[in-house]
Amino acid sequence: MKHFILLAYILIFSTGFASLAGLAVLALRLSHPFIKRMMLVQSLFIANLALVAGYYYAKQVMDLVGTTSSVDFTFAVIATLLNLALYGSLVYLLSLHSFRTAHKGLSTTALALCLTTMAIQLLHLASALFSAQALTSSGQWSVITYLVVGCAMLSLGILLLKSRKNDDHPSLKTLYGGIGLSCLLFVPLGAMEYVLGAFTQFAYQPLSLEYLMYLLINTTILIAAAKVLAKQPQSGSAFGELTPDTAKRFLLTAREQEMASLIAQGLTNKEIAFRLGISEATVRTHIYNLFQKVGVQSRIELLNVLHQ
Repeated sequence: MKHFILLAYILIFSTGFASLAGLAVLALRLSHPFIKRMMLVQSLFIANLALVAGYYYAKQVMDLVGTTSSVDFTFAVIATLLNLALYGSLVYLLSLHSFRTAHKGLSTTALALCLTTMAIQLLHLASALFSAQALTSSGQWSVITYLVVGCAMLSLGILLLKSRKNDDHPSLKTLYGGIGLSCLLFVPLGAMEYVLGAFTQFAYQPLSLEYLMYLLINTTILIAAAKVLAKQPQSGSAFGELTPDTAKRFLLTAREQEMASLIAQGLTNKEIAFRLGISEATVRTHIYNLFQKVGVQSRIELLNVLHQ
């Protein structure tokens, strides 16, 4: 059993760190605020997992010695502080302007539920610090905690699914869809976890069924990163390739040469943005600089001058 738990944590951590690197790539290519804020959420979730793994190892050692109370107390306090930070990062994520303007009611509900969850975590912290165990260890309190957290994840999942737009980059749509579905999956997994913890002896502790949601989020991020890095099939161009001598004569940068090649393939600004993983505004800036260097006013004129 211990070997299985160790292997499971290796899988979780490996995909977690890989997906964090994937988010970094997505942030560089797309420069979207949701991705940047998601990096903070992901980092704190990895920290929470590391704490659970550390607690499991420390408890195995302390069981041999015969004293676990100090370990339990220390880890309970640290875990509560990390949970506060995690839900605080979700509040930061939900405060995105795009969420508040497009789906104000839904984002407000999700924000309120996350803040309520933080209040619950503060009560847990007070419980740990002042030994008010009767307040937070009751079955009724556990049900309330699950319901609030479950509703928070449910509203976040619906918000993300509703936030997908047709003109979004494919990687961003993958993130919204995959993470949204993962949050919805939390609800049945959390219910199963609660039942197992309340009425049975779950033999796989400290593993949790909810980690399946985390694995799905990691997989989603890795797929989105692969999409943004994937080479799109090149279409043909009647103008041929831009020669090195022409690029040197007009002092074109590597990015400007790439723009000229994509323009020659007949791609629109939006298609170029998708192909390169940058914004349309950045594409317009590059094309404007390209026009200025070559001394032209239109795409056709640009192609004629570059390929004459």
